[in-house]
Amino acid sequence: MSKILCIDFGTKRIGLSIPIRSIAFGLETVDYNHLIATIDKYIKNKYIDTLVIGHPLKSDKSLFPIEKDIIKFINFLKKKYPKLIIKRIDERFSSKIANYFLINSFLNKKKRKKILDQISAILLLQDFLSNSSFTI
Repeated sequence: MSKILCIDFGTKRIGLSIPIRSIAFGLETVDYNHLIATIDKYIKNKYIDTLVIGHPLKSDKSLFPIEKDIIKFINFLKKKYPKLIIKRIDERFSSKIANYFLINSFLNKKKRKKILDQISAILLLQDFLSNSSFTI
């Protein structure tokens, strides 16, 4: 049974989500500088064994520049936690869809900005759960 943490990676804020049964829920939004410590906490407490990380593809399937940072992050995690399973998922339009939902909500701009990355992580994880054979 997999324990999954989904990451919507950014250079300032990172959205995290987790599955509860087969539905994705927002966990938290963390500052880029606290991401490793946050992941360490979840791994050390045996809350996760699998990471799902967005793959930032453009509509023409080329990569956004942030992919270089994501690859460095993944390589670091593979060295630190060799047993950690890392899966990638196409994240095209996830932030735009999340922003669309938030704009049509009753939240003010400050609150929307705070949870945008978390909503994106929820969308990524729900897509992953719907299209994979992982057992939760």
